Amino acid sequence: MKHYQSSSEPIIKLNHVFREFSAGTQTIPVLNDISLSINQGEMVAIIGASGSGKSTLMNIIGCLDKPSQGEIFINGIAVHEVDNEQLAELRSQYLGFIFQRYHLMPYLTAEENIAIPALYTAMPEAERITRTKFLAEKLGLRERLNHKPYQLSGGQQQRVSICRALINGARVILADEPTGALDSVSGKALMDVLHQLHLDGHTIIIVTHDRNIAEQTQRIIEISDGKIVADNQNDALQKTGIPHNFPPVKDNGRASLGRSIHESIRMAWRSLIGHRMRAFLSMLGIIIGISSVVSSMAVGEGARRTIMDEIGKLGSTTLEIRPGTGWGSKRPDMERALSLNDIKSLKKFSWIEQISPVTSSMTIVVNKGLDFSILLNGVSDEYFAAQGFQILQGSNFSPLDVADNAPVIVLDETSREVLFTPEEDPLDQIVQIEGSPWRIIGIARKSGPKMSSGFIMGWTPHTALQQRVLGDKPIEYISLRFPETLTPKQAEIQVEQLLLREHGKKDFFIQSDDQLANALQKTSDSMSLLITSIAAISLLVGGVGVMNIMLVSVTERTHEIGIRLSVGARPADIMNQFLIEAILICSLGGLIGIAGSWVAGTIFAQVTTQFTMVFTLLPVLLACGFSALIGLIFGYFPARRAAKLNPTEALARE
Repeated sequence: MKHYQSSSEPIIKLNHVFREFSAGTQTIPVLNDISLSINQGEMVAIIGASGSGKSTLMNIIGCLDKPSQGEIFINGIAVHEVDNEQLAELRSQYLGFIFQRYHLMPYLTAEENIAIPALYTAMPEAERITRTKFLAEKLGLRERLNHKPYQLSGGQQQRVSICRALINGARVILADEPTGALDSVSGKALMDVLHQLHLDGHTIIIVTHDRNIAEQTQRIIEISDGKIVADNQNDALQKTGIPHNFPPVKDNGRASLGRSIHESIRMAWRSLIGHRMRAFLSMLGIIIGISSVVSSMAVGEGARRTIMDEIGKLGSTTLEIRPGTGWGSKRPDMERALSLNDIKSLKKFSWIEQISPVTSSMTIVVNKGLDFSILLNGVSDEYFAAQGFQILQGSNFSPLDVADNAPVIVLDETSREVLFTPEEDPLDQIVQIEGSPWRIIGIARKSGPKMSSGFIMGWTPHTALQQRVLGDKPIEYISLRFPETLTPKQAEIQVEQLLLREHGKKDFFIQSDDQLANALQKTSDSMSLLITSIAAISLLVGGVGVMNIMLVSVTERTHEIGIRLSVGARPADIMNQFLIEAILICSLGGLIGIAGSWVAGTIFAQVTTQFTMVFTLLPVLLACGFSALIGLIFGYFPARRAAKLNPTEALARE
């Protein structure tokens, strides 16, 4: 800003000011070559008929508008050269407005309305509170500070607006038709207050069409058709009374960034409290979106853990060695890649706890003259321990049974239910397989989820199965178990290195339960991602809804924005407040959505025990962060629109 002030320079000076407005293709002149000076401490009335240009002149003097041409200086500052930020600073530090319609925010108390201009300055909170109460005391509002505007009379509302004009220590008070909405008694009381402010040293500028009001001032400036037609001193007015001696304001400069943001948060929160229904409707889409995202991720995590628990029951410390180089790649020359010699070689590893060859065949079992399809698996006696089988009845076969090719069989639970009645004892019963008798010695169940293959199963010594059923059939795979102190990867590497030395080539591949778990994990993650993506769409829709409602809010609150701009708020302050409001709406919606999903999870747990919703910290943190980000992104455009509003146009909208 450029300062031109000297000790004798007027506090307000206009040189050849013009103001024109565009209406379609026409240009309408409102002010035409206005030049005037107003000294510090004067009480001036600007009088004129409706449409004469007096309100436009007040807006220019009050830094709510800028001239189309000409110069204007306030306290030596060239107002016509400054930007919107500096105009706001001038309004904050030097100017106070008293409006005809009071322009109070209906959802704030009288005390909060008075303090609004100070919120945009560096004035400490304690001083702001003290000064608010001091002003209210002087203007007879001490008992009405906690009342909202609708609980106050017109005269009380006007006095609230006067306190608001004085809170920052404004040297110039601009009153636009201050008595226009008051009865004669309240109007006289208001003029007494303005005379007292004049006595206290304030420069008072009253814009009015009432000559009786104008004649109560020191100087009367008459304007007609955008030109000053008279400028006369009123020597009859004399200063009488005792000054109030309002304490000076030292900290009405701009607040620091941290304080500014802090006050913006407080104002945004107060605004949301003042418009509860609109705030709730704004955050409803976010609540639904966040609740959907968190719930879907909790369902996915619960399902994943359930699957992994079941996989864990299968045993994650087993390996399967199969011929070929992968599934579907086994060629005829690789069918016999594995042999019993490989098992002997692998037994050299002391860390192998159990090992067994596996061969299998679909065949027919006959019991009581009835035929049943059965999947027979030829294994060694170590297979049951390697695979974590539980022997429900009887026992598994012994190493001697394997060595002697004994025709003994261990059935699964399904086989026992199919072949025998519940009252029958299957142990030592004889069944016919491929025309030869086999003795049932046990009933076994594998740990983990019960898999249904559509047919019954049994396990026999691999030697007996090959001799009596399969003939010279190659080993399908080798199953081995290793201790938990060894990782699946470590076990795979050692097995692979040994078999490569034995075979001289890679004609086998190794599969572990860990690989199965990883595959299921990827499937689970993919399903969770799919569900979360669908839920995220609703969150995005919620964000668009927030933007739409915030845009409507800007339109609805245009008048409020005009009030804030007129009392010293910068465009950046308006943008910060609306942006923070959007972030608060989305953040609160996110927290409510998280709480809602937790309630849903609690209800879900009461309905089913198949699996539970598992809430983890990361999705919750992501949901909170994402909801705030949505507020930031979708709140930016409404906030930017609010910050660009013109103060005079905004104030004109009720």
